[in-house]
Amino acid sequence: MINLVKQAQQGDAGAYGELIRICQDSLYRVARSRLYNDEDAADAIQETLLTGFEKLEDLKEPKYFKTWMIRILINKCSDILRKSRPAESLEQIPEPGAETMEANIMFKSMIQNLGEKNRIVMALYYGDSYSIREISQILEISEDAVKQRLARGRKEVLKFL
Repeated sequence: MINLVKQAQQGDAGAYGELIRICQDSLYRVARSRLYNDEDAADAIQETLLTGFEKLEDLKEPKYFKTWMIRILINKCSDILRKSRPAESLEQIPEPGAETMEANIMFKSMIQNLGEKNRIVMALYYGDSYSIREISQILEISEDAVKQRLARGRKEVLKFL
């Protein structure tokens, strides 16, 4: 992936497209955990892809490409939420493959009633398997704050179960 980032930074649009293909599921899951409908999620992702391509030369560490893109996406989602306050329920968080449909439904059910702060941390930790340190970097909060949000999210999920 690091080589693809370097190629994309040198203007290779095909390499950037491949990077996006690699990250697309994670970007969608994060967008859907912050936003409440597919249209807003698609808008946020589209704006993220454009901003990412325009500012790719600003990325100092190619190994953090995915983290950097998720941070941009979270900011774009926040912009959309500021513009439109009405919230609908979380409809789906896709997982690749038909065999994971049941796990996808269970995951969606577990996090749909969580508060926004806990929901995004739970989605990144359990949905995308990011470490506490990585989530801390993505959300620009302390590792202790991530742990606290995970603990709160788990308590809320236990109440749900």
